[in-house]
Amino acid sequence: MSPTPLPTSPPSVPAPVRLPAGPLTDGVPGWRSADAAAWAAAGPGRWARPLWSVLALLVTVVVAIVVEPVPVCGDATPCGPDWYGLVQTALAIGLLHWNARLPELTLVAAPTVAVLVVAGYFTEAGAASGGALGEVSVVSVAANAAVVAALVLGWAAALARLTARRRQRLLFVRTSGATALPSALAAAPVTAALPKRGAYRLAAGLLLCAVAAAATLLGLRGVHADEDRAARATRTEAEVTHRSDMSLTLRTEDGRRIVVDAVYPEDQRLGTTVTVLEDGRWRRLAAEPYDAVGWQLLALVTGLPGISLTGTGLRTLRRSLALRRGDPPALRVLQAVDGEGTATLHATDDTALRTPLSVCNWDSFFPYGEDPEEVPGKGGADEEGEEDEGDAGEDEFTLVSLRETVMFGVPYEGAPVVFVVPVPDRAPGTVVGPAVVQPLWSGSRVSGSDCSATG
Repeated sequence: MSPTPLPTSPPSVPAPVRLPAGPLTDGVPGWRSADAAAWAAAGPGRWARPLWSVLALLVTVVVAIVVEPVPVCGDATPCGPDWYGLVQTALAIGLLHWNARLPELTLVAAPTVAVLVVAGYFTEAGAASGGALGEVSVVSVAANAAVVAALVLGWAAALARLTARRRQRLLFVRTSGATALPSALAAAPVTAALPKRGAYRLAAGLLLCAVAAAATLLGLRGVHADEDRAARATRTEAEVTHRSDMSLTLRTEDGRRIVVDAVYPEDQRLGTTVTVLEDGRWRRLAAEPYDAVGWQLLALVTGLPGISLTGTGLRTLRRSLALRRGDPPALRVLQAVDGEGTATLHATDDTALRTPLSVCNWDSFFPYGEDPEEVPGKGGADEEGEEDEGDAGEDEFTLVSLRETVMFGVPYEGAPVVFVVPVPDRAPGTVVGPAVVQPLWSGSRVSGSDCSATG
């Protein structure tokens, strides 16, 4: 994570508003440019930006789905519920989110999907070897290989980001010279609410995971009940005489005319012979076992958010409890804030704002201006506290305020930190936050040279 230096200092950058003297600010050292530059250099490289791995996975998965041969339902190849494909699809969709938000999950999910893709290829090759191995589409194999390559990229990027977090955390503690202040004195008004934030997400995630597990169990129960009934049923050969959108009309060998529901009636050509399973009034095609797609979709739409919320809840709870219960280190920094509530951190001697260090997105109101009517609006973090990759490079960074602050906590990607800022007409040193530290990727909208100042 190498921040892009500003080529020229903005001509209208005002002098920073300094912190007043008080128990939360006295004796707190400033973050020096040399130490801050070393901390920034310890971040992940540009190639590890989540945008690249997300785009690579999205494109390769879409192509793989498009070129994948569509199986035809038949007596020898029944179209039963594809639980294997459900897991593969769910993890692939989840990785589009986890690559950007939860690299911890990516380290587990990406290898799992890669194994499933490779195992699926050998399964198809083994089935095709019964006829001709050439029946396995070369294009499909190449598309699956591209998916595996995208998974490797995402896994490597996630590992690089997590390694950089550990490296920045250790480097900050070793070189910053920060003063440790008791958490009860430093940030009690803010950190008191932090554990609740993680606990709510964790509870919601566990509830959704429970719904997904119940949907999976109900789907499996339906499959087993259908298999048991099919084992007791009578197998009848019949000729297809008519097709509709949802059913087939058949004529049996003894002259009976029966109508059978069909999910894929287009797979059965007129005049062909199919096998029907009959047990009293219950009947179905042998080629179409119990359809559990409803339960599968429910498991998918609840399981993915459930896993994500559980992961973010655990991470937020762990970090916030560490910030609340420990004695967080304190350092003076400069904070440049734009009209959307996005703040870039700078070393205390970087008054020209030439080298932004990181981005902080706010979870609560930040006091921008002295006049409430001049407040341009607050920014907010999403549920993960990440910056919006889609807006990168679209807007200029417009400086609204430049203030000296005291930062409590160890900064690294995704870490919660709190700040003491000077606010006119309020008690000296108002604690605000929490903010979530984000890496300043090269090319992001707050790292360019188009920086202007207002007011």
